Amino acid sequence: MATTLTASTLKVTVTENLTSNQQPLNYINEVSFANIIPFDPRIMLIPASGGVTVMLFSTTVAAGQFVRDNVKYLRITNKDDTNFIRVRVTKTSAETFDVKVNPGCTFMMSNLKESANSNGGAFSAFVDVDNISAQADTASVYIEYFVASI
Repeated sequence: MATTLTASTLKVTVTENLTSNQQPLNYINEVSFANIIPFDPRIMLIPASGGVTVMLFSTTVAAGQFVRDNVKYLRITNKDDTNFIRVRVTKTSAETFDVKVNPGCTFMMSNLKESANSNGGAFSAFVDVDNISAQADTASVYIEYFVASI
């Protein structure tokens, strides 16, 4: 396939700054993802009335759906200043895990493999994520997401 697009490197930097006892503490972690061409930034309204699907993952391209094995990085940021959101990650066997994302905070994944165990048993294997949904706490909130693929 011929394209006029050029693959780029996505650099993700997490910076933490804290002053404790008048001593500055600065922590920086950077990771790079090479050969990124498709990316999808979006702002989305998430209701409190029920969970909504934010992203779908499969082996094929479709509207609102990402090719699972090509996704290298995703981020969901709660853009509200008051309400938290619940982010639910669902795997192939329909087990889920939920993460509370406070106002202004971010949830990130660098691959679409996860393991959830409802009975506290030992780890068995990572499986593919099928979708990610979100629900707002008390009132509707905006989220921003960014997905980068190869």
